[in-house]
Amino acid sequence: MYTRRDVGRFALGGLALRTATIVGPAASAFGAKGDAGTSGVRLGATTWSLRELPRIPGKDNIDDLIKPLKTAAVTEIDLWSYNTEPAGPNTGPGAPPPPAAYPIVIHHFTPEEIAAAMLQARNLTRDYRLSASAAHYADIRAKFAAAAISVAAYTVKYDETFTDPEIDATFVQAKSLGAASITVPGKAETLNRLAPFAEKHEINIAATDFTLPNALPSKRFKVNADIGAIEAANGSPMAWIQENHDVIGQLTVKDRRRNKGKNEQFGDGDTPIQDVLRLVKEKKYTFPVFAEYEYLGLGTPAEELQRCMDYMRSAVA
Repeated sequence: MYTRRDVGRFALGGLALRTATIVGPAASAFGAKGDAGTSGVRLGATTWSLRELPRIPGKDNIDDLIKPLKTAAVTEIDLWSYNTEPAGPNTGPGAPPPPAAYPIVIHHFTPEEIAAAMLQARNLTRDYRLSASAAHYADIRAKFAAAAISVAAYTVKYDETFTDPEIDATFVQAKSLGAASITVPGKAETLNRLAPFAEKHEINIAATDFTLPNALPSKRFKVNADIGAIEAANGSPMAWIQENHDVIGQLTVKDRRRNKGKNEQFGDGDTPIQDVLRLVKEKKYTFPVFAEYEYLGLGTPAEELQRCMDYMRSAVA
């Protein structure tokens, strides 16, 4: 059975967009030098780390993202497309109802109602992507730039429901944001479909599956290596990086237990985060390294992201 809160997770609202002065795209090569500070390691964060920030229906949350990113002194990000797209209406329960003489009937949504809501949400998302102007995304880039934050990568969760015009629109948006690459949590067949768009727009692709180094469609494709996932699969992040450094587009940092274990606070799991970061520093690798807060923390998302960044900085100090 489904509640009104479940439906709220699937519904997306529209948003009228305003135009802005277009800012030119960043260089499209992997490893473009960013703000590595004195350590020489390009430390940044994924905005998925801040996924629990409150959302206002019908609006993006770029302004709300910038505040905790600045507090944590993050200068490079992998920006999730959800953050640039309007949030759906808040259909979750409000304040508890007052006592009543008769029980309050709560509507439980049927699977058919949920399917209809999901389809509506998907169509609204596609409509937004097709109508959003490049100038609007350049304006988002300018907001980050004013806070000394660069969009190094843009994550889009492509699947079989994407139309060709919709895929093309996301590449235009990534380029307007100044992203050097698009991060793709997808399968090999998804990557093959994206290949002509990557060539057309001269945007690179970072595939999240670390098992794909030998199955990348072209030189525009590299790997977004999640060192926590490598550890959880009982691999060696250190060995994997040294063997495959030439196909790494970026690193994602999580601390997980081996044997498909859960995410832990940085330093409490089995992933050798400090050794990996020192290797990046020693070898002078130029790809960005993004913290991703995904464990169950006791603090707010902003506080936990700060903790993750502090831990990584201490490793390369």
